Amino acid sequence: MSMVSRDPSSGAGSDLVAGGQARDDAPHELIAAATASLLAGIAKARSPLAAELVLCGAFGAVETGLPDDADAQERREALTLMMGHVIGHARALATVDALALLRVCSVVGPATSRAAAGKGAGQLAAAGVADRPWAGRVGHPTMLRAWRYGDVFGAQSSVGVLFDYRGREHAVMVLVDHLLGGGIKDCWVVEGRSAKEMRNAVAAAMASEPTTFFEDIDAVVVAALLGSALTNPPCPEQADQIEDVANHLYLVRARVEHVAQLAG
Repeated sequence: MSMVSRDPSSGAGSDLVAGGQARDDAPHELIAAATASLLAGIAKARSPLAAELVLCGAFGAVETGLPDDADAQERREALTLMMGHVIGHARALATVDALALLRVCSVVGPATSRAAAGKGAGQLAAAGVADRPWAGRVGHPTMLRAWRYGDVFGAQSSVGVLFDYRGREHAVMVLVDHLLGGGIKDCWVVEGRSAKEMRNAVAAAMASEPTTFFEDIDAVVVAALLGSALTNPPCPEQADQIEDVANHLYLVRARVEHVAQLAG
């Protein structure tokens, strides 16, 4: 994945062209391999979240494959370039799994690649390619509840949001560091029973700590808090935080957009 996202002769993201379209001289074998890897994961997915997490893994691969000194714009361009290659290849394949991949790419990822994937998905559907049963629900889970907690000194705070995809619950957890610019320091996904029990477990833990707070919040507050955090540069420090943010930041963006729509 990281090889597809880079031009070894000129640095990360430098061969991106306008509109996020794939360059003609990108190595076809590498594009095909990257797309095949994603399609294999999509073929095994039995829920929208599983499909979204397949794509998140690709995002993480691109991020970790870039030079340490790549700036935010270069990282964005590299990811958009890779996605442009993959989306173009999936459109050409025109299979059920390719359409499913495009459905996911139209929800999670950079804005340019999401638009291209949405257009490609529409074309394949119009040509008669069948959708996977879960495809129409990608990016639109039911929001069940949300909560916020942190330290009373204002150094860090976390937001948890519990979602449901027709009986399959998952929680998106986001840690914001207000001393490091107010960006996202960590973000991860919890599934199943652990997700369902997360709110009460956190509330119980905070109740025993006098220097912390806990509160239930609604969609409006979630959209405001996380929307604000997303306007600031991410600030992971530890290795696991760096990996988490690389994998899940675009999923957090997609969920925040969805919650903002729910909040009106």
